[in-house]
Amino acid sequence: MKLLNLFISLFILSTISYSQETVLIDEDFSDNSFEWYENDGENIKCTIRDGHYYLKNKTESSRWIYQGLSNLDPDEEDFTIEMRVRQISGDKSYAFGMLFSMYSDNSAYQQFFITSNGQYKLNHYYSEQDHIMVNYTEHEAIEKGYKYNTIKVVKTANIVSYYINDVLVHKAGRFSYFGSRIAFFTGYKMEVEFDYLKITKSPRQLSLVKNANDIGDKVKLSNKINSEYEELVPIITADGKTLYCVRADTPDNYGDAKDDQDIWISTLDENGEWTQLKNFGKPLNNTGNNFLVSASPDNNSLIVANTYKEDGSANTSGLSISNKTVDGWEIPKAFVIEDFYNDNDYVAYFLCSDNKTLILSVERKEGQGEKDLYVSFLKDKNTWSKPKNLGLTINTFEDETNPFVAADNKTLYFSSRGLPGYGAFDIFVSKRLDDTWTNWSEPKNLGPKVNTPSSELGYFLDAKGEYAYLSSGGDIWKIENSEKPEAVVLVSGVTFNKKNNQPMGAKIRYYDLESNVELGIATSNPTTGEYKIVLPAGKLYSFLAQQDGFYPISENLDLKELTVYNEKIKTYT
Repeated sequence: MKLLNLFISLFILSTISYSQETVLIDEDFSDNSFEWYENDGENIKCTIRDGHYYLKNKTESSRWIYQGLSNLDPDEEDFTIEMRVRQISGDKSYAFGMLFSMYSDNSAYQQFFITSNGQYKLNHYYSEQDHIMVNYTEHEAIEKGYKYNTIKVVKTANIVSYYINDVLVHKAGRFSYFGSRIAFFTGYKMEVEFDYLKITKSPRQLSLVKNANDIGDKVKLSNKINSEYEELVPIITADGKTLYCVRADTPDNYGDAKDDQDIWISTLDENGEWTQLKNFGKPLNNTGNNFLVSASPDNNSLIVANTYKEDGSANTSGLSISNKTVDGWEIPKAFVIEDFYNDNDYVAYFLCSDNKTLILSVERKEGQGEKDLYVSFLKDKNTWSKPKNLGLTINTFEDETNPFVAADNKTLYFSSRGLPGYGAFDIFVSKRLDDTWTNWSEPKNLGPKVNTPSSELGYFLDAKGEYAYLSSGGDIWKIENSEKPEAVVLVSGVTFNKKNNQPMGAKIRYYDLESNVELGIATSNPTTGEYKIVLPAGKLYSFLAQQDGFYPISENLDLKELTVYNEKIKTYT
């Protein structure tokens, strides 16, 4: 495409503010007080007359006339661009319309085109290539023939909405940066007229957590964790003493593919420093792409993506669990999720601390757009209920992914590309309001200390919830958590065989004592007898430790008045 390099100085109309909205341009082309470009050249004729701006493209190449918006900061401000336009000669199948968010060197811009035969096209040009969002698609909102159409773009944070004659035709949240130039565009050998152009701006609209700007900056972990390779999906155990992550594209992984991923592990030493990250090894890692989804509070069970064959080799997509045995970690066993399917190439999961509630990021027919967040509940051993959509408060037209539910089993952190943010994916937080798992508080953006113009994918806490671990730019970082979950108690201890005073494995179930509803389960380490359970505040709990051939042991714990994080030790014999 040939560029018409015509730089025109922009004169800004006196601004008028309504509810913080500032009018940058309100042009009806009644005269040329703005000094728009006028010329009758070899390639294009541009003229203002009769209240219109006429562009006549004389060539067989596309042409555009651009303007710089000198007092618009599009990365920090929201804007609306609206123009009324019609074709008055030429082939009706060729496009005309606007370019916007152009960089000064034309290295990136967005295209919003229509045709007189009733089609529209949306394209995002960057990295020296087109990234077509909608490719010449018919829409009933377009007035066909040589008739006027109004096209409008509304940018809210990182979300861009596209309108034709006040009808929303598309919405996208994949943008991180915005340029500050616009252009009138005309296609092959046609003449178009622009009836008016209006551009407004307003402060960027974001719903932030209350303490978004009060926390310290995030700190990158040492080179014992971060390397020249990508470190992703940091998962911290409930006690904060073990860190798992994914390391990609390293020769120390088991797979041969360039983008192969394995699970790696680090633990805190006696000085509170992370030890050198090391490959977790088999059977969780194999020649496939391996990544951890979550760790049970006791760290005796690990949930991993995909399924495994009996020999530990890679099988198919899905979800599996591996339990710690006296001989080490077992080959992961597949979860069975009723009516499970995923129409997306990617997936994310999280198993809540009760070991009974599973959050999924998948694309399904009943969803709102691309990947949505769903919930599934344990029915019996390794069998889970049909995924249930978390609803419109959480899910948008774009991707929601990398869910994490805090130890209180109420506070959900997740990445979204469809909620207004700073980059393509931002991290948000929402509170579950009842037991339906479809009623949530308005998601809040965690703010600029956490989110950047890049993508933030994954935000993980220990049970205390004071600090979070996240991956950004291929490295693992730690940051103060600005939106704390509700208080919990981390109960830990050991189960013993009373006859020989030796540690033993046992099932520990805990209940809401008042309703007698089972709330969660845990399994103690079969070698050491160690276990950990996370109990949210506000309930009176009963425990039941049981093992085949032994009498069950029960005990109660009242957490109705709990207001701050606590730890308790309970030993069963």
